Amino acid sequence: MDSAPLPKETWRASWRTPWRSPEIPDDIRSSVEEMQLQRALTHVPMIYLVGIFNLVAAMVLSAHEGVEPQYYAWMGVLAIGSAVRMISWMRAPRHRSYGTSAQKTLHNLTVISVGGITFLSVWSVYAISTDIFDNQMFIPTSLVFGSTCIAHCLACIKKAAITVLVVGVIPTAMAMILVGGFDEMIMGWSMITIALLMVRFIIDSYNQIISSLIMRNMIWKQAHSDPLTGLANRRAMMNHLRVAEQAFANHSTGFAVALIDLDRFKQVNDSLGHDIGDQLLVEVAGRLNHSSAAGEIVGRLGGDEFLILIPDISSREQAAARATAYLSGFARPAHISGHVLTASASIGTAVHALDGHGTEQLLKAADGALYKMKRTSRSDRRSANRPSRNIG
Repeated sequence: MDSAPLPKETWRASWRTPWRSPEIPDDIRSSVEEMQLQRALTHVPMIYLVGIFNLVAAMVLSAHEGVEPQYYAWMGVLAIGSAVRMISWMRAPRHRSYGTSAQKTLHNLTVISVGGITFLSVWSVYAISTDIFDNQMFIPTSLVFGSTCIAHCLACIKKAAITVLVVGVIPTAMAMILVGGFDEMIMGWSMITIALLMVRFIIDSYNQIISSLIMRNMIWKQAHSDPLTGLANRRAMMNHLRVAEQAFANHSTGFAVALIDLDRFKQVNDSLGHDIGDQLLVEVAGRLNHSSAAGEIVGRLGGDEFLILIPDISSREQAAARATAYLSGFARPAHISGHVLTASASIGTAVHALDGHGTEQLLKAADGALYKMKRTSRSDRRSANRPSRNIG
């Protein structure tokens, strides 16, 4: 049975999709740039080697065909400079520190690669148009080889690799088609075909890299974030605490933790249902995030218990001030599914080195402060509800 033809929109989508790449989420953009930088830098010697080989080959051909030295002497200077730079690069320490950001380094690498290929492409078009070589095939073939190799080395930087291919192949191929004979014309169309296939290969390779990073980030989020609120989960918060302790040990940077527990949350679940309770937890998580300052990390340990890591804290007064700021976020009633709920919470803080050392001691101190506040609140409520008696 013959299958029905694809709708026009479906056919267009199937044609466009392979040429597109997945959108990079903002939270992994820096990781993608670091990955691109590391992959590209490992191929830098190969890029220099390809350039040197093509320059030397063009010089040998020029000398063999009796071309005046002024037309190719610059290639020797460029080849020597590339060789020196390649050797210094290979002898440099493997673990080096770059003074510029990954984004700027990638930009510089792209400009150098595209600029070099553009210069050689212009010279190739000039050589084809002026017939300075009897062998019209060598220079274009050499340039296509060099452009393809460099594009492969820069495959992790999609725009740079595609630009190198387009600039290195298309102008020379078009010059061969328009100026050359039948053989040159066929070779020009073949070069364009090769360039298109390489573009497709580069996009596939790039998409696989980006998709794997996105998938890895999703798996990491599932393992380190709370599925209900999106906050950091217990595992992630413990990791953050360990990092904070290491920073304190290395740089004496103080920090505090704040443990928050909702008051009478069980009554909400029992009277209104767990769905309303979950929505209240999401609302509370949003308010805690809104109250957090730069560098502070809000997480959910489980149930109605939240933990906040507060950096740059060295006194209990500072920790208390931040706790007051978080509790003020509970003053406004929450409107959830037709219900008006006034959430309240108790909070206990502990300052590293003042209230304990290590994650276990610090959390135990914060937990003790939390339940001390709860007991005080219960006592205040009982005193307020106790009837008064006149003693006469």
